[in-house]
Amino acid sequence: MKKLTLLLTILTFIIPVQHSRTNAQSNTVPLYGLFEATFAVRGDYTNPYNPDEVNVTATLTSPTNKTFVIPAFYIQPYRDTCRGTCPSEQLEMDGAGGWHLRFTPTELGEWRYRVSAQVGNETLNVTSGQFEVVESAAPGFVRVAPNQRYFEFDNQTPYFPVGQNLGWSWQAGGGIYTYLEWLTNLADAGANYARIFIDVPWFIGLEWTSPAGQYEAGQQAAWRFDQILDAATEQGIYLQVVLVWDQAFREYTGVPVNVPTNPPRPDIGADFDNHPYNVRQGGSLQGPGEIFLNSIAQDWLANRLRYIAARWGYSPQIFAWEIVSNFDRIAGFTPDRDINWLMGVIENFQRNDPNDHLMTVSTRSFYASLQSNPLIDFSQTQVYQARPIEQAADQTTSVFATVSQYRALVEHPVLLTEFSLNPWFEPTADDPTGIHIQNSIWSAVFSGAAGGAMSWWWDTYIAPQNLYHLYTGLAFFADGIPWNTSTFIPAEVGFVSSASIEYEALRITDFNRQFRSASPDGLIYHLTADGAAPPTTQMSSYLYGQQFNTTNRRAETFIITPPVDTTFIVGIRNVSTAADAQLTISVDGDVVFISDLSANTGETTFRLPIKAGHHTVVLENTGADWLQLEYLEVSAYRSPLRSLALVDSEAGIALIWLHHRDYTWQQVQAGTDITPLNGRLDLPNMPTGSYRIEFWDTATGNVVGEDHVQVLEEDHSVLHIALLPISTQLALRVFRIN
Repeated sequence: MKKLTLLLTILTFIIPVQHSRTNAQSNTVPLYGLFEATFAVRGDYTNPYNPDEVNVTATLTSPTNKTFVIPAFYIQPYRDTCRGTCPSEQLEMDGAGGWHLRFTPTELGEWRYRVSAQVGNETLNVTSGQFEVVESAAPGFVRVAPNQRYFEFDNQTPYFPVGQNLGWSWQAGGGIYTYLEWLTNLADAGANYARIFIDVPWFIGLEWTSPAGQYEAGQQAAWRFDQILDAATEQGIYLQVVLVWDQAFREYTGVPVNVPTNPPRPDIGADFDNHPYNVRQGGSLQGPGEIFLNSIAQDWLANRLRYIAARWGYSPQIFAWEIVSNFDRIAGFTPDRDINWLMGVIENFQRNDPNDHLMTVSTRSFYASLQSNPLIDFSQTQVYQARPIEQAADQTTSVFATVSQYRALVEHPVLLTEFSLNPWFEPTADDPTGIHIQNSIWSAVFSGAAGGAMSWWWDTYIAPQNLYHLYTGLAFFADGIPWNTSTFIPAEVGFVSSASIEYEALRITDFNRQFRSASPDGLIYHLTADGAAPPTTQMSSYLYGQQFNTTNRRAETFIITPPVDTTFIVGIRNVSTAADAQLTISVDGDVVFISDLSANTGETTFRLPIKAGHHTVVLENTGADWLQLEYLEVSAYRSPLRSLALVDSEAGIALIWLHHRDYTWQQVQAGTDITPLNGRLDLPNMPTGSYRIEFWDTATGNVVGEDHVQVLEEDHSVLHIALLPISTQLALRVFRIN
């Protein structure tokens, strides 16, 4: 690049792409709209993207005298020269480059700004001015809601993400034209979320095609993201933006299966060998894992993230920054060391993001020290099956187990941001109509996720099969629910069939079997037909007695809702060889069972009859030393109709998802006839009063029925709901109206 010797000239104006930008004539900006200024900065510098050469910053002062210091950034403008039909965008430079400042004001009234530059040893006063912020209908930025489980906008309206991954496009696949078409299709289906990677060499990547620390060649990629942000604003899609692609710092080893040649797909084999930080590409890293240790590469990364925050951090359309994808897949990952490194990266990035966008990171495994860090605003999880290598498991059960486990382990929102039947290529042959997508997005919500699940394979599956309509039902159903102010708790709902059906047993065995382990304090396990929520994986299998290991002694509490009279079975593996134990079982506050177990007792089983309905069961060891559980079982519990619910009993709100267990992609592909189920639901712990019940078709988002039911004192807080026949799915919204 030639040295830049520019006269100090000032020009503040609007780029007329969005209605929310600065009004050039009146110098007004809508609340949460974009203020953008352009100007030139004189001086001798070679790389305008290197803040060590030229550091341009702006100080903005709000009407209440809050100050914001943000970086300005350099743009080489591009334009699309396509006239007529083109396979993808045809970009060429559009005039000379220049400096820009972008900022989104969050207060009404007069703002002031001042721009200065440090060029070498010289400090320049570049420009200053003011603008007026006026009312708008924009909701603002997305935040974590006060209930800590869901999201809301600045104006305190809920944001419930429904959508999918839209990671990238590629030139042979239509480039920006195809990507914008995907956004339109999502919006037309009612979705409001997409996840995009802006660190891949074939679509959006600032450094992949440039020397490290130099973004001149990456300005075409940056133009693409400008267009995507503008389109997302127009379409009402909020973007989760992946800043660092994990494959940039590891080696790509291919996949263990033959990937179909049709439909077309980009070559995603780029990895550290191709990255500009690699010494073989002129960088400073001998190996990919050195990113955690090498200060030169860390400075390059910090500068790139600074540029990203400066150019796009203004946008309320950015739902969240995902600092790294699959963080634990980076070569040489060491949790204790590298999580601290990541927190430093986040802190540096946030200094340049005045709007405090949500921050997250994705990992393949759970790391408590990462997910509990206050810099992480919400957790992500993934559910991938291993088709076609392995037989498929029940997709809904897998989603339920994964989401409910994460929800139990963290105190903030959880999103399932990747899932598929196949981690290597699109599952079109298995499930051409997307049954597993429909089941996954609904089951994630009712397992406690803060939004729908986000499918992978957007380009080779969702788009060519035209499966966007799968999001419509959930988007309509979620609209109008007070997600941000309610205290929703996942709950089990009893299904009482009007015909004779068989109920399968539920058996729980996945305890923590490490001796002297302690169960988490205060956890209550809701036994659903699909397992415990939260999962019992952290519950100690040892019930300690009153004389030994008393520090780890816990009573274990379970909420069960058997649909019919059944049996609660406790399987004991063994008892301490040193002293006796005593198993005590309480049901609904009353001790109903006590059994003395002598030292060195081996396998034994106890059976306790349980009436249909809602019950609290507590297991406790009131003896001297430990006993170990082998399993817990409810003999008649698993109905052929899956029922998952989110309940706010105090507010009198319940959301219920009903799923015929035969409605799976396997059964649909096999052409199996599904016998409809009919009967009623028994929803416990609802306050007395009148309720409106809405019946929703999950496929279309249409309300297919409505009922009004009362809960009286003599109903013992149980709401009885008569059902329509169900052969696929049905969702219910229940509201107490007085």
